[in-house]
Amino acid sequence: MRSTRGEAEAARNPVRRRRAGPGRQAGQAAVEFGISSVLLLFILLGLIDFSRVFYFDTGLHGAAREGARHGAWFDEPTRHNPYLYDSEIKTAVDQTLAGISGVAPSVLAGNCPETADGNPYHNPPFVSSAYPAVGVYNQPNLFICYDNDPDLDLATAPTDNSRKLQDLNVILLMNYGLATGFMQSQIGRSIQVAAYAHIIIQGR
Repeated sequence: MRSTRGEAEAARNPVRRRRAGPGRQAGQAAVEFGISSVLLLFILLGLIDFSRVFYFDTGLHGAAREGARHGAWFDEPTRHNPYLYDSEIKTAVDQTLAGISGVAPSVLAGNCPETADGNPYHNPPFVSSAYPAVGVYNQPNLFICYDNDPDLDLATAPTDNSRKLQDLNVILLMNYGLATGFMQSQIGRSIQVAAYAHIIIQGR
């Protein structure tokens, strides 16, 4: 008697019967998968870009450190710093940058860049004008700051060790060009990346 009553109720309400069918459940699962897959795709694109930013940031810091170490080196027999000048430090920086896929050689942009907070040690944050121009991506500006003095520039190495114990600060500023259109639509076409390394000039 119960089965007959159930069949009669199902016949009177065909809509309810269709909702409970396996086809309806499969369609709902497909819609849910489609929505979630789009969300996961956006997350994946963001992770790709931010992982590349981290990769470039690490590489730029390594290049800045290598340039600073190279420039500060003291040659004991001749008792001077033979690599303490702009072009030699730039060469050391660019040799390290060559190992970073997607980064162009640096552009020597000056001595000590202007800081946004006015700190006298020429550490971040830097003013936007110190970074490469808008539209220039993945090619860093190189600043070589001797003894925190914006007016001091070394075109050739000193013939003595008169710069010993002074500060050498090698700074790289770059616009990282975002690779995915989704991230560009959210935060713009690029992210500013700053790397720097202080080292004391060696000598005795």
